Amino acid sequence: MSLTGILKKFSIIVVAIIALIISRLGVGYLVILLAIGIVMALISKNKKDAIITGALYATISYILSYPSGLFLKDYMPNIDIPVVVNPLDVASDLFLGWLIPVMVAVIICAIGAIIGLIINKILSENTDYMPSKEEEHYFENSGEEFRSNVNNNLNFTKKEKKQILSSTPIQKAKNKYKKDE
Repeated sequence: MSLTGILKKFSIIVVAIIALIISRLGVGYLVILLAIGIVMALISKNKKDAIITGALYATISYILSYPSGLFLKDYMPNIDIPVVVNPLDVASDLFLGWLIPVMVAVIICAIGAIIGLIINKILSENTDYMPSKEEEHYFENSGEEFRSNVNNNLNFTKKEKKQILSSTPIQKAKNKYKKDE
């Protein structure tokens, strides 16, 4: 197993534990799930890790909160009420008690992960406009035509420059043809 795989699994566990600590501070369950989705998508750049972290958080929360329900027996009446229960019913109830929060966690973390991936895409697009030294190109042209083109390009407004940069090659050719006429 590679170091990045180990770090990815470690980040999933760490984020789930941090989410548990934050939930004990009083932050809402749904807010934490949404934050898990966004943060894990920003960290790992995929939805799968966010969903796994949300499911792990929901599972650990369920495991920790189940025994606290047993303290309610102090508030129950002292009268014995016969209830017929078989192990299969108990197991299915426990399974559904775990499955429903995990399904909610998966859905909300997936929504958060989509939001996180969109934020990540916006952030990466803003850094892509910075050309690196390897991408810079220099051309030598000492002709008068080159100087006039540079002077004409300096007179464009921001809207015109944006329109020129976003136009397709066919639109650029049409504009050049109109300019030549």
